[in-house]
Amino acid sequence: MCGVCGRPATGWTERVAPLDPGAATARHRAVRRLLAGTRITVRPWPGGGWQLADRAGRRHHCADLPALWTTVRSLAGPVIAPDPADLTRSWTLPGDEVPRPDPHALVVWTAAALHAGPGPRGLTVRAAGWRLTEAVGPDALTPGTLTPVRCAGDGLTVEAPSGARTLARRLAEVMAPAPWALSAQ
Repeated sequence: MCGVCGRPATGWTERVAPLDPGAATARHRAVRRLLAGTRITVRPWPGGGWQLADRAGRRHHCADLPALWTTVRSLAGPVIAPDPADLTRSWTLPGDEVPRPDPHALVVWTAAALHAGPGPRGLTVRAAGWRLTEAVGPDALTPGTLTPVRCAGDGLTVEAPSGARTLARRLAEVMAPAPWALSAQ
């Protein structure tokens, strides 16, 4: 806990998916899946953060996932955006569509949904035993941040003002086991 503001000393991404020895590889795999189709490459930066290279070969250092996705948004536009035709506000994937929960893919996708496009305002994700709720409103310490809370179950539910079905399916794609081509460096 921070003695000044009372918030946890670690960020929400580390609380949901601790940075163990395999974390960098798991997060890198999920980031690459979301960046497929763009001409942006990214790799973990030794000592923390990310190094991103754009189409022109310029390199950018990003300290964390929110900074990474904010930079991606400025270079390539939205990576995750709700489908405007999808008016669903809450969507739970059927059990056969839910991959084995990967907390690293969960934090990568959630950070991208909030920072890499015209993402949903007011997002709640229940997956991998966590409930992530965007803190908005006058009671929030920092509006636009996530509050993670442990919850029961390994299902996958997304709640958003609209587009919940498409957002949940995109999250399931990112959390699914990576094909061999994406897992190779």
